[in-house]
Amino acid sequence: MGNRSLFLAAAALAAMPAAAAIAEPDGISASLRAPASEAPAFVLNGNGVYIYQCRQAVSDPNTYAWAFVVPDATLYEGTRSVARHATIGLYESLSDRTSVSGVVRSSQPAGGTNLPWVLIRAQPIGESGLFANVSSIQRVHTTGGAAPSGGCGADNVGEEARVAYQAEYYFYKRAGAS
Repeated sequence: MGNRSLFLAAAALAAMPAAAAIAEPDGISASLRAPASEAPAFVLNGNGVYIYQCRQAVSDPNTYAWAFVVPDATLYEGTRSVARHATIGLYESLSDRTSVSGVVRSSQPAGGTNLPWVLIRAQPIGESGLFANVSSIQRVHTTGGAAPSGGCGADNVGEEARVAYQAEYYFYKRAGAS
């Protein structure tokens, strides 16, 4: 390879964006850490609501409480919407229709009226696309979203409450997976 070819190859390499390493989120407990064999692949910001319904307790007909029904959120990469979270435990890409489902493995209180932080064991649906090879998800830095503390009684059974929330979602893949 001549000097000109080496120069062009070096210039092309320098022009490529550097792959920025994503650090684990601050403030998580040991139980919220993803396995050591996984690394954060990308982070999305969630913005939406958690929907609750006023229900009568099965065990006590005189007790009423807000029960979680479903999330309704959009996940963003910067200002671009890239995914939806509108089914419990399911995240779906808007561009390639891949998805990932998961089950909460551990949680950490976030205080006040904030949803707890959670670690989700994930199972991707599809072999390529945004959510391919995702193995864990962390929902952290939550603001809002917790069930209302009052206003649920015999007079409003069946009514819904839509509680606004925001969160960061860290999507992990096994080391070496793309």
